Amino acid sequence: MPAPYDSRPMKRRRYAIAAVVALAGFGALLMVLPARGAGKSVHLVGTSFRPASITIRAGRAITFYNDSTLTHTATCPKCHLDSGDIQPGAFKTLTFPRAGTYELVCRYHGDQGMVASLTVTP
Repeated sequence: MPAPYDSRPMKRRRYAIAAVVALAGFGALLMVLPARGAGKSVHLVGTSFRPASITIRAGRAITFYNDSTLTHTATCPKCHLDSGDIQPGAFKTLTFPRAGTYELVCRYHGDQGMVASLTVTP
């Protein structure tokens, strides 16, 4: 009489594979999401920054989300920071280390009024 089939090793393998896939997905999500509480979010919509007036503490970051169909930048000429191109649907994060009052501008649409004011407090 043949030995009965033991399905336990197959079940364990399926659980192990499912656990690896779940952890990999969670890890990928953590790499994509910006840190909460570490700064602020600004949305690039059409040819505007929303909100157009931002206040953060020195050393904190702003994540710029491009919700537009246009390529944008978040450029701070006075503090020498530039996000580079932010493609539609993408985001970039900039950290502002020094207190001061600054102007943010999109290099492509600043002449169309895509400007925001930034206050960085100590």
